[in-house]
Formats: sequence, C-alpha cells, structure tokens
Amino acid sequence: MNPYQPDPAYPPPPGEAGGVPPGGYLPPTQFGAQPADPLVSPDYSGWWSRATTIVRRGWKPLAGLQAIGLVFALLLQAPAGIYVAFASDDLRQSFPEPGTTGGQVDFTPLLVAIGLGAAAALLGVLVTSMVTLAVVHVGVSVAIGAPARIDDALRLAARRLFPLIGWQLLTIPIYLVGLCLCLLPVIYVGAVFTVLPVVVAAERTNAVGRCFTLFHRDLGLSVARIATLLGLSFAAGLVGLAFSGIIEAAVNAGSSTAATVVGVIVSTLVSAVLSGAVAILGAPLTLTAYADMRARVEPFNAMVIAQELGVVPPASPWSEPWPPTAQA
Repeated sequence: MNPYQPDPAYPPPPGEAGGVPPGGYLPPTQFGAQPADPLVSPDYSGWWSRATTIVRRGWKPLAGLQAIGLVFALLLQAPAGIYVAFASDDLRQSFPEPGTTGGQVDFTPLLVAIGLGAAAALLGVLVTSMVTLAVVHVGVSVAIGAPARIDDALRLAARRLFPLIGWQLLTIPIYLVGLCLCLLPVIYVGAVFTVLPVVVAAERTNAVGRCFTLFHRDLGLSVARIATLLGLSFAAGLVGLAFSGIIEAAVNAGSSTAATVVGVIVSTLVSAVLSGAVAILGAPLTLTAYADMRARVEPFNAMVIAQELGVVPPASPWSEPWPPTAQA
C-alpha cells in the first residue's frame, strides 16, 4: 500500500462515492477533479479560508493552549524581569558620580540577573515549543471534524518536545551562516524553517532537509504564505514594542517599587497576550501552509497527517460541506 494513502476503513468525504483516490489526493494543480480537502488548498485564497475556518471552529481549544502558555510566561518571566529591573537600578546607583571616587562596584546582582534571565528564557522556549506542537494536533483535529482533545495534544507535544529542540539547535549554524552573509539570507533561512514544528510533529525524521524540500518545490506558493506569516509576526512585534515603550515611560515617571513591579508585570502580560493572539491565527496558517507545500511534493491530504499525529477521525470526516462559506 502507498504509505501516503489514508486507511480505507475511514469513511470518505461526502460526495466521494469511490472513496479516497489511490495514493491519496493529487496535488492541487488538478484540484478541479478532486474533492476539496480541509487542509490542502489550490490557491492563496483557499489557504487563508481554510486557516481562518480552523480558527472559527476551534478557537476555544486554541485559545486554551495559548492561555496555558500565557500563565507559564507570567510565572517564568515576571519574577526574572522584576529582579532584573531592581538589579539594574542598584548597579546604576553603585557607580560613582563623575569627578568623585567611590568603592568597588558589585557586579553580583547583575550576574544573578543574567542567570535568571537566561533560565527564564530557556524555560520559556520549552513552554512555547510545547504549545506549538500541541496546536498542530488541535488544528488537524478541528480540520477533519474530530474532537479537539487538549490532553492528547499535550501528550503528543511532550513526546516531540525534545526532538523539536534538537532540530532547532541544528538550525543554529545555518542561521549563523546566513547572518554572516547578510540580512536577506537570514530572512530566507527563517522562512524555510517556519514549518519546522509541523514537520517534526508529523514526519519526525530529516526535518532540516525536509523543510528545504517543501519550501523549494513551489517557491511562489511558499513565499506567498510564509511572507504573510512573517508579516503578521512583524506587525505584532511592532505593536508590542509600542506598548512596552509606553509602559517603560510610565514606570520611569514614577520611582516607587510598586510602579516598577506593576510595570514589569503589565509589560510581560501585554507581550504574552499579543504573542498568544497572533499564534491563534498564525498556528493554523502555518499548518495549512505546510499542507499546501507537502501536497506539491507528494500525494497528501488531511487524513494522512491525522494518522501521523494519532488523531482519531470522527465517524464521518468532512461532515460539513467545503468551503464553509457556502453555508454562511
């Protein structure tokens, strides 16, 4: 049996009397003769429509996973941020005024702050990776009409967390080479590895090479989708910087300890909320971009990745007509 052919025991989508075509669905270049797929799209509009449909149908579990990440972000980053703020003030005050002599400056608080910041960042990467992997499971479940089970999603994330971290570490030398060449190569490398978490969650082997293969098979398709994702992230980053600047100005206006603590907590909260809000849309966009890329490389449909992730299909996958706007 073709390894990409869905299990024939699964009921076909409505209207497909002959079941799943041999080898799965053909690439979208022949979409006119193919049943619509909830993940694979023939064009940019279909890609956006499928991703936003996943958001509309599954926003509760998607938001729930992001809320979990938000709580951990506050628990990890806020205490470290508060300590760093006070340590910076103490270090600044310990330097002698110009033209005066003073004692030796104690850099211990600064070193402790750097250590706490690094530890918080590392733990934050682990939490973010867990949420990212879990969202892949939830997104596929929602797409095929299966119940979105957060516990199953987190179990998948726990199994694939350290492989993802390992593959991400292997990408660091590639980023460094791109950085040495110039800014554009770094952007290119970042675009290629945008779908890395989905590749690790679903395919699990040769993730770095696979990302390059998927990205280059249909370069125009890949660039259009990934550029949209990077643009959304960049816009969210600008908004976050603007809020951080406003909060920092308000904190600097007051010199009290309470103002510093509140400022750090609010800044961390705003940053986490913005990141989570963008991820609720960005994660389905990334998932469907991966599906479009992979469908141009090999026979592929939503049931293939569902099987790879261990998502149990419902009694009747694709139980609603596609596109859903037809029912709106």
